[in-house]
Amino acid sequence: MTSNLYRKGLVWWLVVAMIITAYASLWVAPKEASAATVNETRFMQLYNQIKNPANGYFSPEGVPYHSIETLISEAPDYGHMSTSEAYSYWLYLETLYGHFTGDWSKLEAAWNNMEKYIIPINEGDGVEEQPTMNYYNPSSPATYAAEKPYPDQYPSQLSGQYAAGSDPLDAEMKAAYGNNQTYLMHWLVDVDNWYEYGNLLNPSHTVNYVNTFQRGEQESVWEAIDHPSQDNKTFGKPNEGFMSLFTKENQSPAAQWRYTNATDADARAVQVIYWAKELGFNNTTILNKAKKMGDYLRYGMFDKYFQQIGSASDGSPAAGNGKNSSLYLLSWYTAWGGGLGSGGNWAWRIGSSHAHQAYQNPVAAYALGTTEGGLNPTSATGKSDWNISLTRQLEFYNWLLSAEGAIGGGATNSWNGSYSAYPSGVSTFHGLAYQENPVYHDPGSNTWFGFQAWPIERVAEMYYILASSGDTSSQNFLMAKNVISKWIDWALDYTFVDQRPVSDADGYYLNASGSRILGGLNPAVATVAAPGEFWIPSGQEWTGQPDSWNSFSTFTGNPNFHVITKSPSQDVGVLGSYIKALSFFAAGTKAETGNFTTLGNQAKTTADGLLGTAWNYNDGIGIAIDEQRRDYSRYFTKEIYFPAGWSGTFGQGNAIPGTGGIPSDPAKGGNGTYISYAQLRPKITQDPKWSYLTNLYNTSFNQSTQTWDNGVPTFKYHRFWSQVDIATAYAEYDRLLGSGTTTQPTVPAGLTAAAGNAQATLSWTASSGAASYNVKRATTNGGPYATVATGVTGTSYADTGLTNGTTYYYVVSAVNAAGESANSAQASATPIAVPTVPAAPTGLTATGGNAQVALSWTASSGAVSYNVKRATTNGGPYATVATGVTGTSYADTGIDERNDVLLRRERR
Repeated sequence: MTSNLYRKGLVWWLVVAMIITAYASLWVAPKEASAATVNETRFMQLYNQIKNPANGYFSPEGVPYHSIETLISEAPDYGHMSTSEAYSYWLYLETLYGHFTGDWSKLEAAWNNMEKYIIPINEGDGVEEQPTMNYYNPSSPATYAAEKPYPDQYPSQLSGQYAAGSDPLDAEMKAAYGNNQTYLMHWLVDVDNWYEYGNLLNPSHTVNYVNTFQRGEQESVWEAIDHPSQDNKTFGKPNEGFMSLFTKENQSPAAQWRYTNATDADARAVQVIYWAKELGFNNTTILNKAKKMGDYLRYGMFDKYFQQIGSASDGSPAAGNGKNSSLYLLSWYTAWGGGLGSGGNWAWRIGSSHAHQAYQNPVAAYALGTTEGGLNPTSATGKSDWNISLTRQLEFYNWLLSAEGAIGGGATNSWNGSYSAYPSGVSTFHGLAYQENPVYHDPGSNTWFGFQAWPIERVAEMYYILASSGDTSSQNFLMAKNVISKWIDWALDYTFVDQRPVSDADGYYLNASGSRILGGLNPAVATVAAPGEFWIPSGQEWTGQPDSWNSFSTFTGNPNFHVITKSPSQDVGVLGSYIKALSFFAAGTKAETGNFTTLGNQAKTTADGLLGTAWNYNDGIGIAIDEQRRDYSRYFTKEIYFPAGWSGTFGQGNAIPGTGGIPSDPAKGGNGTYISYAQLRPKITQDPKWSYLTNLYNTSFNQSTQTWDNGVPTFKYHRFWSQVDIATAYAEYDRLLGSGTTTQPTVPAGLTAAAGNAQATLSWTASSGAASYNVKRATTNGGPYATVATGVTGTSYADTGLTNGTTYYYVVSAVNAAGESANSAQASATPIAVPTVPAAPTGLTATGGNAQVALSWTASSGAVSYNVKRATTNGGPYATVATGVTGTSYADTGIDERNDVLLRRERR
């Protein structure tokens, strides 16, 4: 490292230190409530770990990062981005903190931060972040451009082939709120200005709005191009900005601002505020803002170009009017934008034609759409729309329920994203066509278990809410119960605590005979003992399709629609949602029937066991587990497409596509250049983990087989949403089901330690209430002790790899979900080497004398002493006449001179 680089690094470190110090000075560690239960205590511990500035979950402006670690690529392609998802989880964290402490100021601060940095409105500072929305024409919301299957086929022509339908919400939004400034979160922000686009409309903010996915179902994070949401054409292609990568016009595109929300995140924010209200939060300003957010979230129900639902089934869409273009489901997004600068007196708005089961939120719909929910919007039809949506969403889940119990993908109103005719025989739901993987295919959008656990938690909440209110006979209740009961029964078959399921190299679960489990009810998965571990699925494959939907009363159960469950994992974030689903379901069965049902009790017990096991993975910053990222070879793959003739400047200052690209694949329909992740984002090469990844790629990744042959990239990530999900799992279990196992186990007794060769074998008496044991060791009598084993489920343990001749001192403690017992009484052992038999002595001579024989021999290597034996018959048998002889000579006396004496010496 040169001195110049060192100085730059030092300056950087000092600046960061100063920033953190300034931020920390504003932060006061939350007072930990008097925790009556283990799970409440653990929630508070995780809360403090997340909120501690030294741990790095938040930026200097107080914005939650996607993850502490920066070298990460999933939906956000850099760790210090943030998302509307992260903000919605932050609200969840503060809601349960408020529940336990009575302090709701943290929730209020989180909402205000969200409004300031990720809801693009004038938050009171006089800066308009939707400066031309008042020019929006609801009779002509946007100009049609077809979606394409590959990024290589973009930009897509703004053809206007299909006239957009009318927007039925704009007038009532203006009537309710005085304007049509959309009160929704944009989904992605660059927290530290890593991409260097800056915040054009509000330059006082470091945080700025960016976007990525714009180019069809095959555009993965590895193929997306980060670009500013406020694009005045400073970056990108001269006089075109980045717009010309995505859409094609007959003239140069105008400077513009544009935002996109992720409907599930805004819905989660409303869901959380509903629970806050139920738990005592009464800030009417924020309650009203949640209602407003829910009101605008209805735009996420509408077809992309406001086409009538089902009208494109034959390939001939019809422009909608009124509410006939509403799916009454939460589609993937809604987006809106308008002009910048002179001549920017225009605006537009679109919905999305594709609905995924993972984005539905019946709790938000209940809160917004029913009197009991209590968050009814101000607008004329907001409440009624959400009431319809509540039923429609529960129908949707039942329609997508596989025979085994997992939930299938979703549906679309625009086949191929271009209103193509539906394929013959495709299943339909209220005019929509079934899709196995809505929206994106790399990887398939419904192949991740997280997209099971996330939405099903909300169904479990809905079941619990209705059961607790005494509503156990309505169709909404029966639909929620049907879905959650079958899903829980399926998921528990693939959930393991202190055991590891057996699977093959392709991730398929195996039964005891080694055969793959390819769906079906009540599978018998083979397992091996794995104390201290938990395992849940991470993937699914799908066969068949659901039957077309008519009504819940005629629901067939989808006998030809199946899921194959795959890939055991230890995904902590998904685990949190899964535990909450189990907890709400268990509490719901008790609310419905007065007692836990058999399945409800199994769910409760499993949730308790998962919570206890997960705590073993708390590393002081959060709960995290090493994960292998085989997909990280794609950091180096050249697959980011730029069309021929397009060149410009990226935010980090580099020319794009620049040099070093390769020709695109003509089979994907384009004619251009591919570059890699690092070529697009050169600053990634400065990441502290980049050299590790690069070196491993160069030494391990096999280009021919596309496999990692000498090690797989392994990272331990502390994702913000993941930490909140598991933290709130402890809180929700406590709130709904009590403390779980509340009595700590007794202290282990009768500890003994037996020495062996470089090891010590311990045994003890079982402790009452113990789930497992921790073994601790010291080399000093009385400690301090270091833990050498956790999760020991038996009452014995072999401690190996010790140094012979050293005395080791041991104690054992017992553990369960309530905590850890005191240490046992100490036991000690001094390992010794097992002696080897010395070589036979050589050179034995015998010299006769008066009634005696004098013996001598050559010393044997390794001998401690010698045994002398004699016989009066050649070849023996010999009788031992002396033992423990330490020298190499011996006088055998008192011999009868009439006998020949045959002597044998034996070494010991």
